[in-house]
Amino acid sequence: MPVNVTAADRDALLGYLAERRMAVVDYIKGFGLTHLIGEPHLRDFLLSYPLRGGKSLRPALIALAAGAVSGEDLTEKTLPLQAAVELYHNWTLIHDDIIDEDDLRRGKPSLHREIEAEVKKSDKDEGAEKYGRDIAILVGDLMHGFVNLLSLKLVDLDVDPLVVIGIQRIMYAELTPALVDGEARDVKFTRENIGDITEEQVIEMLEGKTAALFEYCGTAGALVGLNSNDPAEPGVRAVAGFSRAAGLAFQIQDDILGLIGDQDKLGKPRGSDLREGKHTLLLLHAFREGTEDQVEILKPLIGKSDITRDEVDLAEKTMREIGTIDYVNKIALEYVETALPFLDELEPSPSRDLLAGLGRFMIEREF
Repeated sequence: MPVNVTAADRDALLGYLAERRMAVVDYIKGFGLTHLIGEPHLRDFLLSYPLRGGKSLRPALIALAAGAVSGEDLTEKTLPLQAAVELYHNWTLIHDDIIDEDDLRRGKPSLHREIEAEVKKSDKDEGAEKYGRDIAILVGDLMHGFVNLLSLKLVDLDVDPLVVIGIQRIMYAELTPALVDGEARDVKFTRENIGDITEEQVIEMLEGKTAALFEYCGTAGALVGLNSNDPAEPGVRAVAGFSRAAGLAFQIQDDILGLIGDQDKLGKPRGSDLREGKHTLLLLHAFREGTEDQVEILKPLIGKSDITRDEVDLAEKTMREIGTIDYVNKIALEYVETALPFLDELEPSPSRDLLAGLGRFMIEREF
């Protein structure tokens, strides 16, 4: 399959993603989760992130995986799982924003800042920052807890209960440990010297922090599509392999966009990885291949809490001169080239075509 995506394919994919976004948001809103909560601040902010939308790549991956292995359109049948995974993804974002001390998410204040601002409206500034952080953590915990509640609705849509139990087991026995382990590695790396971390270690971290959830979406969607509890099914393995490699491409592209992207499109500040001192592939390459003068330009910007837009521009300019952007772009492209052949093992279908477009979108997107 070719890597480049046509304008028509891109429009079709973006339209499909927009449909998934609206459907998932409507499903979550209509589920009635807030009625289960008594504490007003938990109730008021529970759906803050899901209702902001997002790219909806993971819900789309579930629906398309199910369709690609079954040859049928199972978009509606997998909707509860799409919504469950969107909740799962969003609780990780809440906790990630707290860990990274990020102030923006999807163009609005991150949840802990949003809650902090709400408290300050009542003229109670003292302790507002800690309160916002604490309640945001608890909102994330609640969202995580509600994931199973949504996915259990698959049983009402004639999905075998053993299949539902199977995908829940994969989520909590494989996905969650991998994801939290990846996040922990990301945090730990910031305490290490850049020269002490290898590209292989960064890739291993990304496999847990990001690619594991993409792989889960492909696996779970395919299992529901086949109504099977066997992850070793050839179609399931094909979609899982595609999803994992595409997930790595997505995160690598995300790191690139975090430096060179349009902040308004990204919905978060440029240069946040520099501010947090994260050991991205970009930083590793720049320090390895840059001249002594170029490295000296970058050093004071790493971990700089008050980094300015001009300083981010300087970092981008320096990395372009070193050849870092092109180098890391090539790695992302290689992962897409690894992902697409997995789909050749599946029968042709509209879902498979959209799935291929999703893989290409990982490195061609601007947000």
